[in-house]
Amino acid sequence: MSGFVLLSRDLLGNDLWSGSGDILRLFIYLTISANYGKRHYTYSRGAVEVTVKKGEFLRSLRKIGEDCAYTGNNKLITWSTSRVSGMLKALEGDGRIEVLSNSALGTHLKIVNYESYQDFSSYKRRELRTDAEQMQNKSKQVRTVKTKKAVEDPATKQRADALWAIYLEELSPKPPHPRFTSKRASVLSALYTEQLSSNGADPLVLFRKVLKAVKGSDHHMQKGKGYHLPESLFRSEERRESWTHRALAKAKAPNRTPSVSRDWSVDK
Repeated sequence: MSGFVLLSRDLLGNDLWSGSGDILRLFIYLTISANYGKRHYTYSRGAVEVTVKKGEFLRSLRKIGEDCAYTGNNKLITWSTSRVSGMLKALEGDGRIEVLSNSALGTHLKIVNYESYQDFSSYKRRELRTDAEQMQNKSKQVRTVKTKKAVEDPATKQRADALWAIYLEELSPKPPHPRFTSKRASVLSALYTEQLSSNGADPLVLFRKVLKAVKGSDHHMQKGKGYHLPESLFRSEERRESWTHRALAKAKAPNRTPSVSRDWSVDK
């Protein structure tokens, strides 16, 4: 395999970097292995047929484990299929990938926002700034997220209140309810402004779809983990965009046939 992929330096400040090394390894492997061209590849086996588009990847869990094997403590470490499956669910729960289907051909998935991440123009504007300007801008963004209180504008506050009411209906219908803090109001307001009001749909209806997508994630609905709270789900612009796209994609997606096997794969 030759060529290259773009990897943002923002990764160093990302949860992916500070978390499991295996999950980071898997995500980079998927990014490198995904179809990077405009050409679509169609694979078939019997009645099963899968078309792999740009930013997508098709491979069995067993083959993924073998491809990502590495040496540690003088022995070869190869991930089991259950280990690979669990890490894919974690990446999907974080909104980094979307598993499209599982079939006799393997696991078909796509990298969320692949085209944007692999487009030079996405980085051009940032790279033209001086290092000092980039650091100043990043520092300002961090301070804004950490210290911003609930917006005092009545209309903005009203929208945040409406989103919080829907959040409680979907994710915390029974007491005790979590408190509506200024941080939670802030991230909900940002979600509304950046995503819910710009997709041509009723923002409140779309927010309910977002929460239904969250409810479908076992990773985020773990009891006692707090992964389903607004400050975790929507704490960055990347996550807010990812959850909205997942909700929209799920609403449009046709019903799929359940998987039968994951042991067969297609080598590209």
